[in-house]
Amino acid sequence: MKQSFKTVFSLTLIFCILTFSACKGKNETSSDISSDSSSLLLQTNIEINTTPDDIVDPENTENNIEGSKVQIENITHKKGENLGIDVSKWQGKIDWSSVKNSGIDFAIIRIGYRAENGKLYKDENADYNIQQAQKAGILVGVYFFSTAINTTEACEEASFVLSTIKGYKISYPVVYDCEGYTSSDSRMYNLSANDRTNNANSFLSLVQKSGYEGMFYGAKNEMENSNYWDMTQIEKKFKVWVAHYSSPTYPEIENPDYSRKYDMWQYTNRGSVNGVNGNCDMIVSYFTAVESDALDTTATPNNAIAPKTEEELLYTAANDRVTAKIEVNLREGPSPQYKVVTTLKSGKFLTRTGIGSNGWSRLSLNGKTVYAITSYLTDRVVEVEKEDIVAGFKFTQTNDRVTAKDEVNLRSLPATDSQIIGKLSGGIFLNRTAITSSGWSRLVYNDGQVVYAVTSYLTTTAPEITSSSEQISDNSTFTEYNTTFTKITPKNVTAKEEINLRDKPSTDSNIIYTLKNGEYISKVAESSSGWAKLLYNDQAVYAVDSFLK
Repeated sequence: MKQSFKTVFSLTLIFCILTFSACKGKNETSSDISSDSSSLLLQTNIEINTTPDDIVDPENTENNIEGSKVQIENITHKKGENLGIDVSKWQGKIDWSSVKNSGIDFAIIRIGYRAENGKLYKDENADYNIQQAQKAGILVGVYFFSTAINTTEACEEASFVLSTIKGYKISYPVVYDCEGYTSSDSRMYNLSANDRTNNANSFLSLVQKSGYEGMFYGAKNEMENSNYWDMTQIEKKFKVWVAHYSSPTYPEIENPDYSRKYDMWQYTNRGSVNGVNGNCDMIVSYFTAVESDALDTTATPNNAIAPKTEEELLYTAANDRVTAKIEVNLREGPSPQYKVVTTLKSGKFLTRTGIGSNGWSRLSLNGKTVYAITSYLTDRVVEVEKEDIVAGFKFTQTNDRVTAKDEVNLRSLPATDSQIIGKLSGGIFLNRTAITSSGWSRLVYNDGQVVYAVTSYLTTTAPEITSSSEQISDNSTFTEYNTTFTKITPKNVTAKEEINLRDKPSTDSNIIYTLKNGEYISKVAESSSGWAKLLYNDQAVYAVDSFLK
Protein backbone atom coordinates (compact mmCIF):
# COMPACT_ATOMS: atom_id res chain seq x y z
CA MET A 1 0.00 0.00 0.00
CA LYS A 2 2.83 2.42 0.93
CA GLN A 3 4.69 1.72 -2.33
CA SER A 4 1.61 2.32 -4.47
CA PHE A 5 1.04 5.60 -2.65
CA LYS A 6 4.61 6.65 -3.47
CA THR A 7 3.93 5.99 -7.15
CA VAL A 8 0.81 8.13 -7.17
CA PHE A 9 2.63 10.89 -5.35
CA SER A 10 5.53 10.73 -7.83
CA LEU A 11 3.15 11.32 -10.75
CA THR A 12 1.61 14.26 -8.94
CA LEU A 13 5.04 15.77 -8.32
CA ILE A 14 5.82 15.52 -12.04
CA PHE A 15 2.54 17.36 -12.66
CA CYS A 16 3.74 20.01 -10.20
CA ILE A 17 6.95 20.41 -12.26
CA LEU A 18 5.02 20.78 -15.50
CA THR A 19 2.94 23.53 -13.89
CA PHE A 20 5.90 25.08 -12.09
CA SER A 21 4.67 28.62 -12.73
CA ALA A 22 2.25 28.01 -9.84
CA CYS A 23 5.25 27.46 -7.60
CA LYS A 24 7.24 30.52 -8.71
CA GLY A 25 7.74 33.21 -6.09
CA LYS A 26 7.89 36.90 -7.01
CA ASN A 27 11.68 37.14 -6.85
CA GLU A 28 12.58 33.83 -8.54
CA THR A 29 14.37 33.83 -11.89
CA SER A 30 14.20 31.21 -14.64
CA SER A 31 17.33 29.61 -13.27
CA ASP A 32 15.74 29.48 -9.83
CA ILE A 33 12.75 27.62 -11.20
CA SER A 34 14.99 25.19 -13.04
CA SER A 35 16.81 24.46 -9.81
CA ASP A 36 13.49 23.96 -7.98
CA SER A 37 12.28 21.60 -10.69
CA SER A 38 15.45 19.53 -10.39
CA SER A 39 14.99 19.23 -6.66
CA LEU A 40 11.41 18.04 -7.18
CA LEU A 41 12.61 15.38 -9.61
CA LEU A 42 15.06 14.16 -7.01
CA GLN A 43 12.20 13.79 -4.53
CA THR A 44 9.87 11.68 -6.66
CA ASN A 45 10.39 8.78 -4.24
CA ILE A 46 9.37 10.86 -1.22
CA GLU A 47 7.73 8.87 1.56
CA ILE A 48 4.50 10.11 3.12
CA ASN A 49 4.56 9.19 6.78
CA THR A 50 1.56 7.65 8.50
CA THR A 51 3.12 7.21 11.94
CA PRO A 52 1.89 10.18 14.02
CA ASP A 53 4.48 12.80 14.89
CA ASP A 54 2.37 15.40 16.71
CA ILE A 55 1.90 14.39 20.36
CA VAL A 56 0.21 17.73 21.05
CA ASP A 57 -2.06 19.73 18.79
CA PRO A 58 0.27 22.06 16.79
CA GLU A 59 -2.51 24.43 15.75
CA ASN A 60 -2.40 27.57 17.83
CA THR A 61 -4.90 30.01 16.33
CA GLU A 62 -5.26 33.42 18.00
CA ASN A 63 -2.35 32.73 20.38
CA ASN A 64 -4.20 30.34 22.70
CA ILE A 65 -7.12 32.76 23.19
CA GLU A 66 -10.27 31.00 24.34
CA GLY A 67 -13.41 31.74 22.34
CA SER A 68 -16.92 32.13 23.71
CA LYS A 69 -18.98 29.04 24.51
CA VAL A 70 -21.45 28.43 21.68
CA GLN A 71 -23.99 25.60 21.37
CA ILE A 72 -25.08 24.59 17.88
CA GLU A 73 -28.70 24.19 18.99
CA ASN A 74 -28.82 27.92 19.75
CA ILE A 75 -27.97 28.90 16.16
CA THR A 76 -30.58 29.40 13.44
CA HIS A 77 -29.59 29.08 9.79
CA LYS A 78 -29.50 32.36 7.90
CA LYS A 79 -30.12 32.74 4.20
CA GLY A 80 -26.94 32.59 2.13
CA GLU A 81 -24.87 31.15 5.00
CA ASN A 82 -23.84 27.63 6.01
CA LEU A 83 -22.75 26.36 9.43
CA GLY A 84 -19.61 24.27 9.76
CA ILE A 85 -16.88 22.85 11.96
CA ASP A 86 -13.21 22.05 11.40
CA VAL A 87 -11.78 18.84 12.85
CA SER A 88 -8.68 16.68 12.98
CA LYS A 89 -7.56 13.56 14.82
CA TRP A 90 -7.66 15.61 18.04
CA GLN A 91 -11.47 15.34 18.10
CA GLY A 92 -11.17 11.54 18.27
CA LYS A 93 -14.03 9.37 17.04
CA ILE A 94 -16.85 11.59 15.76
CA ASP A 95 -20.49 10.52 15.42
CA TRP A 96 -21.14 12.24 12.08
CA SER A 97 -24.85 11.39 11.96
CA SER A 98 -25.33 13.28 15.22
CA VAL A 99 -23.26 16.16 13.85
CA LYS A 100 -25.54 16.38 10.79
CA ASN A 101 -28.70 16.14 12.91
CA SER A 102 -27.45 18.98 15.12
CA GLY A 103 -27.54 21.38 12.16
CA ILE A 104 -24.01 21.33 10.71
CA ASP A 105 -23.87 21.76 6.91
CA PHE A 106 -20.17 21.30 6.19
CA ALA A 107 -16.85 20.24 7.72
CA ILE A 108 -13.29 21.28 6.91
CA ILE A 109 -11.23 18.18 7.75
CA ARG A 110 -7.47 18.12 8.30
CA ILE A 111 -5.97 15.95 5.55
CA GLY A 112 -2.39 16.19 6.80
CA TYR A 113 0.47 18.33 8.05
CA ARG A 114 4.21 18.93 7.74
CA ALA A 115 5.86 18.46 11.11
CA GLU A 116 8.76 20.48 12.51
CA ASN A 117 11.05 17.65 11.38
CA GLY A 118 10.15 18.58 7.78
CA LYS A 119 8.30 15.34 7.05
CA LEU A 120 4.77 15.08 5.65
CA TYR A 121 2.16 13.20 7.65
CA LYS A 122 -1.39 12.18 6.87
CA ASP A 123 -3.98 12.85 9.58
CA GLU A 124 -4.78 9.45 11.13
CA ASN A 125 -8.53 10.06 11.05
CA ALA A 126 -8.76 11.89 7.71
CA ASP A 127 -10.23 9.09 5.60
CA TYR A 128 -12.70 8.04 8.29
CA ASN A 129 -13.85 11.62 8.87
CA ILE A 130 -14.29 12.35 5.14
CA GLN A 131 -16.13 9.10 4.42
CA GLN A 132 -18.45 9.26 7.41
CA ALA A 133 -19.17 12.99 7.02
CA GLN A 134 -20.14 12.48 3.39
CA LYS A 135 -22.20 9.41 4.29
CA ALA A 136 -24.12 11.56 6.79
CA GLY A 137 -24.83 14.19 4.11
CA ILE A 138 -22.28 16.77 5.28
CA LEU A 139 -20.36 18.69 2.61
CA VAL A 140 -16.59 18.33 2.94
CA GLY A 141 -13.56 20.55 2.46
CA VAL A 142 -10.01 19.81 3.63
CA TYR A 143 -7.13 21.76 5.10
CA PHE A 144 -3.38 21.15 5.28
CA PHE A 145 -1.26 22.42 8.17
CA SER A 146 1.87 23.77 6.47
CA THR A 147 5.35 24.51 7.75
CA ALA A 148 6.81 24.98 4.27
CA ILE A 149 10.00 27.07 4.16
CA ASN A 150 10.03 27.58 0.37
CA THR A 151 7.80 27.23 -2.69
CA THR A 152 9.22 23.79 -3.50
CA GLU A 153 7.96 22.47 -0.16
CA ALA A 154 4.63 24.27 -0.63
CA CYS A 155 4.13 22.54 -4.00
CA GLU A 156 5.13 19.25 -2.40
CA GLU A 157 2.43 19.78 0.23
CA ALA A 158 -0.20 20.62 -2.40
CA SER A 159 0.76 17.52 -4.39
CA PHE A 160 0.34 15.43 -1.25
CA VAL A 161 -3.15 16.85 -0.69
CA LEU A 162 -4.19 16.28 -4.31
CA SER A 163 -3.06 12.65 -4.06
CA THR A 164 -4.88 11.94 -0.80
CA ILE A 165 -8.26 13.46 -1.80
CA LYS A 166 -8.54 11.53 -5.08
CA GLY A 167 -11.92 9.86 -5.35
CA TYR A 168 -13.53 12.13 -2.74
CA LYS A 169 -16.29 14.68 -3.33
CA ILE A 170 -14.62 17.88 -2.18
CA SER A 171 -17.44 20.41 -2.16
CA TYR A 172 -15.84 23.07 0.04
CA PRO A 173 -12.37 24.58 -0.54
CA VAL A 174 -8.93 23.06 -0.07
CA VAL A 175 -7.38 25.26 2.61
CA TYR A 176 -3.79 26.36 3.27
CA ASP A 177 -3.24 26.72 7.04
CA CYS A 178 0.10 28.14 8.23
CA GLU A 179 0.54 28.98 11.94
CA GLY A 180 3.17 29.16 14.66
CA TYR A 181 5.81 30.89 12.55
CA THR A 182 6.38 33.63 15.15
CA SER A 183 7.84 31.08 17.57
CA SER A 184 11.63 30.82 17.58
CA ASP A 185 11.19 27.02 17.69
CA SER A 186 9.43 27.02 14.31
CA ARG A 187 11.30 25.98 11.18
CA MET A 188 9.52 28.94 9.48
CA TYR A 189 10.77 31.51 12.02
CA ASN A 190 13.14 33.39 9.69
CA LEU A 191 10.75 33.62 6.72
CA SER A 192 9.67 37.05 5.52
CA ALA A 193 6.07 38.05 4.80
CA ASN A 194 6.92 37.80 1.10
CA ASP A 195 8.30 34.25 1.58
CA ARG A 196 5.17 33.12 3.39
CA THR A 197 2.91 34.72 0.79
CA ASN A 198 4.80 33.02 -2.05
CA ASN A 199 4.41 29.66 -0.31
CA ALA A 200 0.65 30.15 0.10
CA ASN A 201 0.30 31.26 -3.52
CA SER A 202 2.26 28.24 -4.74
CA PHE A 203 0.16 25.78 -2.75
CA LEU A 204 -3.21 27.31 -3.63
CA SER A 205 -2.40 27.96 -7.29
CA LEU A 206 -1.58 24.28 -7.80
CA VAL A 207 -4.80 23.34 -5.99
CA GLN A 208 -6.89 25.60 -8.24
CA LYS A 209 -5.13 24.45 -11.41
CA SER A 210 -6.16 20.92 -10.41
CA GLY A 211 -9.84 21.89 -10.35
CA TYR A 212 -10.43 22.55 -6.64
CA GLU A 213 -11.21 25.87 -4.98
CA GLY A 214 -8.35 27.26 -2.90
CA MET A 215 -8.76 29.09 0.40
CA PHE A 216 -6.33 30.81 2.75
CA TYR A 217 -6.72 30.49 6.55
CA GLY A 218 -5.29 32.89 9.11
CA ALA A 219 -5.91 34.72 12.37
CA LYS A 220 -7.22 38.27 12.24
CA ASN A 221 -4.22 39.76 14.07
CA GLU A 222 -1.82 38.12 11.59
CA MET A 223 -3.66 39.27 8.45
CA GLU A 224 -4.55 42.88 9.27
CA ASN A 225 -1.19 44.37 8.35
CA SER A 226 1.74 43.48 6.11
CA ASN A 227 3.98 42.14 8.88
CA TYR A 228 3.18 38.50 8.12
CA TRP A 229 1.24 38.24 4.83
CA ASP A 230 0.62 40.23 1.65
CA MET A 231 -3.16 39.82 1.89
CA THR A 232 -3.79 42.08 -1.09
CA GLN A 233 -2.09 39.52 -3.32
CA ILE A 234 -3.83 36.53 -1.68
CA GLU A 235 -7.31 38.10 -1.73
CA LYS A 236 -7.17 38.64 -5.51
CA LYS A 237 -6.95 34.91 -6.22
CA PHE A 238 -8.39 32.91 -3.33
CA LYS A 239 -11.14 32.79 -0.75
CA VAL A 240 -10.17 33.84 2.80
CA TRP A 241 -11.09 32.19 6.10
CA VAL A 242 -10.49 34.43 9.14
CA ALA A 243 -10.19 33.20 12.72
CA HIS A 244 -11.21 35.70 15.36
CA TYR A 245 -12.77 35.06 18.77
CA SER A 246 -14.91 37.86 20.13
CA SER A 247 -17.53 38.38 22.81
CA PRO A 248 -20.29 38.60 21.86
CA THR A 249 -19.78 36.39 18.87
CA TYR A 250 -21.78 34.70 16.13
CA PRO A 251 -24.80 34.50 15.92
CA GLU A 252 -25.29 37.51 18.27
CA ILE A 253 -23.16 39.46 15.80
CA GLU A 254 -23.28 38.69 12.10
CA ASN A 255 -19.68 39.43 11.09
CA PRO A 256 -16.17 39.47 12.58
CA ASP A 257 -14.37 42.67 13.49
CA TYR A 258 -12.08 42.32 10.45
CA SER A 259 -11.82 45.01 7.79
CA ARG A 260 -10.36 43.00 4.90
CA LYS A 261 -12.02 40.52 2.56
CA TYR A 262 -13.25 37.25 4.08
CA ASP A 263 -15.52 34.38 3.03
CA MET A 264 -15.63 32.29 6.22
CA TRP A 265 -15.34 33.11 9.92
CA GLN A 266 -14.08 30.76 12.64
CA TYR A 267 -15.76 32.46 15.57
CA THR A 268 -14.95 30.14 18.49
CA ASN A 269 -12.84 27.17 19.52
CA ARG A 270 -15.28 26.29 22.31
CA GLY A 271 -18.25 25.14 20.29
CA SER A 272 -20.56 22.39 21.47
CA VAL A 273 -21.81 20.09 18.70
CA ASN A 274 -23.65 16.80 19.20
CA GLY A 275 -21.43 13.93 18.09
CA VAL A 276 -18.12 15.68 18.88
CA ASN A 277 -16.52 15.06 22.26
CA GLY A 278 -15.26 18.19 23.97
CA ASN A 279 -14.79 21.62 22.43
CA CYS A 280 -15.01 22.12 18.70
CA ASP A 281 -13.99 24.90 16.27
CA MET A 282 -17.14 26.41 14.74
CA ILE A 283 -17.35 28.24 11.41
CA VAL A 284 -19.89 30.19 9.39
CA SER A 285 -19.41 30.44 5.61
CA TYR A 286 -20.90 33.45 3.85
CA PHE A 287 -21.45 31.34 0.75
CA THR A 288 -23.32 28.11 0.17
CA ALA A 289 -22.26 25.05 -1.78
CA VAL A 290 -23.74 21.89 -3.25
CA GLU A 291 -22.22 18.45 -3.30
CA SER A 292 -19.49 18.20 -5.95
CA ASP A 293 -18.59 15.16 -8.00
CA ALA A 294 -15.21 13.53 -7.43
CA LEU A 295 -12.69 14.97 -9.90
CA ASP A 296 -11.02 11.58 -10.33
CA THR A 297 -13.76 8.97 -10.74
CA THR A 298 -11.20 6.20 -11.32
CA ALA A 299 -9.95 6.47 -7.72
CA THR A 300 -11.87 4.55 -5.06
CA PRO A 301 -10.62 5.15 -1.50
CA ASN A 302 -10.55 2.09 0.74
CA ASN A 303 -13.12 1.99 3.52
CA ALA A 304 -11.48 3.57 6.55
CA ILE A 305 -11.38 1.82 9.91
CA ALA A 306 -13.08 3.75 12.67
CA PRO A 307 -10.60 5.40 15.09
CA LYS A 308 -10.55 4.15 18.63
CA THR A 309 -12.21 6.15 21.36
CA GLU A 310 -10.13 7.42 24.29
CA GLU A 311 -11.49 4.51 26.33
CA GLU A 312 -10.52 1.98 23.65
CA LEU A 313 -7.02 3.44 23.39
CA LEU A 314 -6.55 3.26 27.14
CA TYR A 315 -7.92 -0.25 27.71
CA THR A 316 -6.93 -3.56 26.13
CA ALA A 317 -9.99 -5.75 25.74
CA ALA A 318 -10.22 -8.61 28.23
CA ASN A 319 -12.72 -11.32 29.11
CA ASP A 320 -11.65 -13.09 32.29
CA ARG A 321 -12.96 -13.63 35.81
CA VAL A 322 -11.15 -11.87 38.66
CA THR A 323 -11.54 -11.29 42.37
CA ALA A 324 -9.81 -9.15 44.98
CA LYS A 325 -6.53 -10.34 46.48
CA ILE A 326 -7.92 -9.16 49.82
CA GLU A 327 -10.50 -6.48 49.11
CA VAL A 328 -10.66 -3.55 46.72
CA ASN A 329 -12.98 -0.60 46.13
CA LEU A 330 -15.04 -0.68 42.94
CA ARG A 331 -15.43 2.87 41.65
CA GLU A 332 -17.50 4.68 39.04
CA GLY A 333 -14.34 5.78 37.21
CA PRO A 334 -10.61 4.94 37.03
CA SER A 335 -9.41 7.25 39.82
CA PRO A 336 -9.62 7.47 43.63
CA GLN A 337 -11.58 10.68 43.05
CA TYR A 338 -14.58 8.72 41.74
CA LYS A 339 -17.37 7.50 44.01
CA VAL A 340 -17.05 4.01 45.54
CA VAL A 341 -19.90 1.77 44.30
CA THR A 342 -19.08 -1.17 46.57
CA THR A 343 -16.14 -3.17 47.91
CA LEU A 344 -15.09 -6.41 46.22
CA LYS A 345 -13.83 -9.04 48.68
CA SER A 346 -11.66 -12.05 47.94
CA GLY A 347 -13.73 -14.97 46.72
CA LYS A 348 -16.38 -13.00 44.82
CA PHE A 349 -15.59 -13.03 41.10
CA LEU A 350 -16.52 -10.47 38.44
CA THR A 351 -15.98 -10.36 34.67
CA ARG A 352 -13.12 -8.07 33.65
CA THR A 353 -13.72 -6.38 30.25
CA GLY A 354 -10.55 -4.30 29.95
CA ILE A 355 -7.06 -3.82 31.37
CA GLY A 356 -5.85 -0.22 31.25
CA SER A 357 -2.38 1.21 30.77
CA ASN A 358 -3.31 3.54 33.66
CA GLY A 359 -3.13 0.76 36.28
CA TRP A 360 -6.90 0.25 36.43
CA SER A 361 -9.15 -2.61 35.28
CA ARG A 362 -12.65 -2.23 33.86
CA LEU A 363 -15.17 -4.68 35.33
CA SER A 364 -18.84 -5.56 34.89
CA LEU A 365 -20.97 -5.47 38.06
CA ASN A 366 -24.64 -6.40 37.52
CA GLY A 367 -24.51 -4.92 34.03
CA LYS A 368 -22.83 -1.71 35.20
CA THR A 369 -19.24 -0.73 34.36
CA VAL A 370 -16.99 -0.22 37.39
CA TYR A 371 -13.23 0.18 37.84
CA ALA A 372 -10.65 -1.25 40.26
CA ILE A 373 -6.86 -1.03 40.71
CA THR A 374 -5.41 -3.87 38.66
CA SER A 375 -2.68 -4.77 41.17
CA TYR A 376 -5.37 -5.55 43.78
CA LEU A 377 -7.03 -8.16 41.54
CA THR A 378 -6.27 -11.81 40.90
CA ASP A 379 -7.75 -14.75 39.02
CA ARG A 380 -7.67 -17.00 42.10
CA VAL A 381 -8.72 -16.79 45.72
CA VAL A 382 -5.81 -15.69 47.91
CA GLU A 383 -5.37 -16.89 51.45
CA VAL A 384 -5.73 -13.78 53.55
CA GLU A 385 -3.27 -13.28 56.34
CA LYS A 386 -4.96 -12.40 59.58
CA GLU A 387 -2.49 -9.64 60.29
CA ASP A 388 -0.38 -7.44 58.02
CA ILE A 389 2.85 -7.05 60.02
CA VAL A 390 6.14 -5.66 58.69
CA ALA A 391 9.23 -5.03 60.85
CA GLY A 392 7.07 -5.47 63.93
CA PHE A 393 4.49 -2.88 62.85
CA LYS A 394 0.86 -3.80 62.15
CA PHE A 395 -0.48 -2.14 59.00
CA THR A 396 -4.09 -1.34 58.17
CA GLN A 397 -5.19 -1.26 54.53
CA THR A 398 -6.01 2.12 52.99
CA ASN A 399 -6.47 3.37 49.45
CA ASP A 400 -5.59 6.98 48.67
CA ARG A 401 -2.94 9.09 46.96
CA VAL A 402 -0.37 11.12 48.82
CA THR A 403 2.59 13.40 48.15
CA ALA A 404 5.36 14.87 50.28
CA LYS A 405 4.76 18.07 52.20
CA ASP A 406 8.27 18.98 51.10
CA GLU A 407 10.49 15.95 50.48
CA VAL A 408 10.59 12.53 52.15
CA ASN A 409 12.77 9.41 51.90
CA LEU A 410 11.17 6.27 50.48
CA ARG A 411 12.59 3.25 52.33
CA SER A 412 12.65 -0.51 51.85
CA LEU A 413 11.23 -1.09 55.34
CA PRO A 414 9.34 1.00 57.93
CA ALA A 415 12.55 1.94 59.75
CA THR A 416 14.78 5.01 59.54
CA ASP A 417 17.91 2.84 59.23
CA SER A 418 16.56 0.84 56.26
CA GLN A 419 17.67 1.29 52.64
CA ILE A 420 16.58 4.49 50.87
CA ILE A 421 14.93 3.48 47.58
CA GLY A 422 14.20 7.01 46.40
CA LYS A 423 12.88 10.43 47.40
CA LEU A 424 9.35 11.74 46.99
CA SER A 425 9.02 15.46 46.19
CA GLY A 426 6.01 17.64 46.86
CA GLY A 427 3.52 17.52 44.02
CA ILE A 428 4.41 13.97 42.84
CA PHE A 429 1.67 11.59 44.00
CA LEU A 430 1.91 7.86 44.86
CA ASN A 431 -0.76 5.34 45.82
CA ARG A 432 -0.81 4.63 49.59
CA THR A 433 -1.99 1.09 50.32
CA ALA A 434 -1.56 0.79 54.10
CA ILE A 435 -0.84 2.80 57.24
CA THR A 436 0.26 2.00 60.78
CA SER A 437 -0.49 3.80 64.03
CA SER A 438 3.25 3.90 64.71
CA GLY A 439 3.73 6.59 62.03
CA TRP A 440 4.56 4.75 58.79
CA SER A 441 2.80 4.55 55.43
CA ARG A 442 3.17 1.90 52.74
CA LEU A 443 3.33 3.27 49.16
CA VAL A 444 3.52 1.87 45.63
CA TYR A 445 6.59 3.26 43.84
CA ASN A 446 7.60 3.04 40.15
CA ASP A 447 6.53 -0.32 38.65
CA GLY A 448 4.66 -1.61 41.68
CA GLN A 449 7.61 -1.57 44.11
CA VAL A 450 6.54 -1.39 47.76
CA VAL A 451 8.21 1.37 49.80
CA TYR A 452 7.63 3.04 53.17
CA ALA A 453 7.60 6.67 54.28
CA VAL A 454 7.01 8.56 57.52
CA THR A 455 3.30 9.44 57.58
CA SER A 456 3.73 12.87 59.17
CA TYR A 457 5.81 13.97 56.15
CA LEU A 458 2.96 13.12 53.74
CA THR A 459 -0.19 14.94 52.67
CA THR A 460 -3.19 14.13 50.48
CA THR A 461 -3.15 17.57 48.88
CA ALA A 462 -0.52 19.39 46.85
CA PRO A 463 1.59 21.83 48.93
CA GLU A 464 0.46 25.45 49.23
CA ILE A 465 2.50 28.46 48.00
CA THR A 466 4.61 29.66 50.91
CA SER A 467 7.50 31.73 49.54
CA SER A 468 6.86 35.46 49.98
CA SER A 469 7.84 36.21 46.41
CA GLU A 470 4.98 34.07 45.17
CA GLN A 471 2.29 35.13 47.63
CA ILE A 472 -0.73 36.79 46.08
CA SER A 473 -3.22 39.22 47.53
CA ASP A 474 -6.59 38.32 48.94
CA ASN A 475 -8.26 39.65 45.78
CA SER A 476 -9.85 37.12 43.46
CA THR A 477 -7.62 38.23 40.56
CA PHE A 478 -3.97 39.18 40.23
CA THR A 479 -1.53 39.96 37.42
CA GLU A 480 1.82 38.31 36.75
CA TYR A 481 3.98 38.71 33.64
CA ASN A 482 1.25 40.82 31.97
CA THR A 483 -1.25 37.97 32.42
CA THR A 484 -4.33 38.33 34.63
CA PHE A 485 -5.10 35.25 36.72
CA THR A 486 -8.14 34.32 38.78
CA LYS A 487 -7.52 32.45 42.02
CA ILE A 488 -9.26 29.10 42.40
CA THR A 489 -9.55 26.63 45.21
CA PRO A 490 -6.35 24.58 44.76
CA LYS A 491 -6.98 21.25 43.07
CA ASN A 492 -4.78 18.40 41.92
CA VAL A 493 -4.22 18.08 38.17
CA THR A 494 -2.07 15.98 35.85
CA ALA A 495 -1.07 16.09 32.17
CA LYS A 496 -3.37 14.60 29.53
CA GLU A 497 -0.20 13.13 28.03
CA GLU A 498 2.74 15.34 28.98
CA ILE A 499 3.20 19.08 29.25
CA ASN A 500 6.02 21.56 29.90
CA LEU A 501 5.93 23.51 33.18
CA ARG A 502 7.45 26.96 32.54
CA ASP A 503 8.74 29.80 34.72
CA LYS A 504 6.49 32.32 32.92
CA PRO A 505 3.14 32.07 31.09
CA SER A 506 4.80 32.06 27.67
CA THR A 507 5.99 29.36 25.26
CA ASP A 508 9.29 31.25 24.98
CA SER A 509 10.04 30.96 28.72
CA ASN A 510 12.26 28.44 30.49
CA ILE A 511 11.03 24.86 30.99
CA ILE A 512 11.23 23.90 34.69
CA TYR A 513 9.92 20.35 34.34
CA THR A 514 7.96 18.14 31.93
CA LEU A 515 4.88 16.81 33.74
CA LYS A 516 3.71 13.35 32.65
CA ASN A 517 0.30 11.75 32.92
CA GLY A 518 -0.15 10.38 36.44
CA GLU A 519 2.06 12.98 38.15
CA TYR A 520 -0.17 15.33 40.14
CA ILE A 521 0.49 18.91 41.14
CA SER A 522 -1.68 21.70 42.51
CA LYS A 523 -3.38 24.27 40.25
CA VAL A 524 -4.00 27.55 42.08
CA ALA A 525 -5.10 30.02 39.39
CA GLU A 526 -6.46 30.26 35.83
CA SER A 527 -6.38 32.92 33.12
CA SER A 528 -8.63 33.75 30.19
CA SER A 529 -5.56 33.55 27.92
CA GLY A 530 -5.38 29.79 28.42
CA TRP A 531 -2.56 29.62 31.00
CA ALA A 532 -2.78 28.03 34.43
CA LYS A 533 -0.63 28.81 37.47
CA LEU A 534 0.51 25.74 39.41
CA LEU A 535 2.77 24.76 42.25
CA TYR A 536 5.66 22.37 41.62
CA ASN A 537 8.05 21.62 44.51
CA ASP A 538 6.95 24.83 46.25
CA GLN A 539 7.75 26.85 43.09
CA ALA A 540 5.22 28.72 40.99
CA VAL A 541 5.12 27.39 37.41
CA TYR A 542 2.83 27.92 34.43
CA ALA A 543 1.30 25.59 31.82
CA VAL A 544 -1.25 25.65 29.00
CA ASP A 545 -4.52 24.82 30.80
CA SER A 546 -6.07 22.78 27.96
CA PHE A 547 -3.27 20.18 28.24
CA LEU A 548 -4.18 19.48 31.89
CA LYS A 549 -6.89 17.32 33.39
